[in-house]
Amino acid sequence: MMSLPLVTVVTPTMNRPAELVRAMHSVAAQRGVRVEHLVIGDNCPALTDALVAELSRRFPHAIVRNVTGAEHAALPQDYLPARLGALRNGAVAVASGEWIAQLDDDNEFEPDHLRSLLDCLAANPGVEVAHSWRRLVAPDGSPYVAAENPWHPDPALRASSYARLVELGVFEPGSPVVRDALRAGGREFNGVDTSEVLVSRRLYRRFPYPTEFSRWWRKLEWTDDYAWCVLLDRAKVPMVCSERATLRYYMGGYSNAAVLR
Repeated sequence: MMSLPLVTVVTPTMNRPAELVRAMHSVAAQRGVRVEHLVIGDNCPALTDALVAELSRRFPHAIVRNVTGAEHAALPQDYLPARLGALRNGAVAVASGEWIAQLDDDNEFEPDHLRSLLDCLAANPGVEVAHSWRRLVAPDGSPYVAAENPWHPDPALRASSYARLVELGVFEPGSPVVRDALRAGGREFNGVDTSEVLVSRRLYRRFPYPTEFSRWWRKLEWTDDYAWCVLLDRAKVPMVCSERATLRYYMGGYSNAAVLR
């Protein structure tokens, strides 16, 4: 076992204990790797001492802590993606793994997610970032087949955006799989979700998640993962894709909740 690579998985969480347990189960089920799971509460009342003790017993590979008080007050408070970026960066600063993955608390890895990304990197020497595709899932666990782009900030443009993404091969009508990419149609796209990515710790420390978002970025509703992908793309950091949907992405998170209302 000690010869297997160690991957640190970072999960920020905020008052979704049932979803968090589901995510933690999926990390514990990873095959072909060793995992260290850093779970970071965002001033999370649900992370009681009793729950932390229970999670630590059920998932001995996990370290669960809640950022509260003065430490939490020092984080960005007026824009959620900025605070998430700071929480992610703080966890990476104490990570032990050579490789870093992110898993939002409402998503799940398939059992071979991390191993397939490591294999993808091994087949591309010198590349330090790999990502998967994702499979959309409704809150009840059934496949979610999109008929519009659920992440477009303007509801009136979601249908036309979806049609364009079908042309670019990101969506396929009738399929719950999103074929995410850093670039689409030869242009900047930056559609890779945080939970799809595996990155070397060395590269992550060169490109931490942004914690400051300009007025323009906020107007465009840039998320932490979109802004991070922009940084990598503009620095021409190579990224490879496994072309496998090994992330189960549950609809209804903060960036797509309006679709399910």
